[in-house]
Amino acid sequence: MKPRLIMSALGALALCTGCGPSLATTAMNAMQGCIDVRNPAFVRGDGEQALAIPLPVAVDLLASRTAYKFGLRLYQQAAAEAETQAELTCALELGSRLKSDDTREWIGTFTRHPNAPVANLAKRLMNLQ
Repeated sequence: MKPRLIMSALGALALCTGCGPSLATTAMNAMQGCIDVRNPAFVRGDGEQALAIPLPVAVDLLASRTAYKFGLRLYQQAAAEAETQAELTCALELGSRLKSDDTREWIGTFTRHPNAPVANLAKRLMNLQ
């Protein structure tokens, strides 16, 4: 998969923050790990199967380290700039780690998404909030 603008934007934020692995760096790594796992099934046209694949423990751990308001903003930005289903669904899933009204409101905007796997994921994530 070629580098995407979305990862470049998160990468630029990571470089700006300066002290050790930043929240932006962690979010960028979580996104890339999720995309690497899910994208092949999306490319085959099997979105529901892509979303059934569990994230590796390492990606899950990275995501848990980004469950802050700033992390949510990073994932919201990633979703807004997403060009693929894998990018959008990874941003939603990883961003949903923060349990908050802002997260519920954001995820709720995707429950009527025209792409069925995206809408179904949003509905599942809303139930977990």
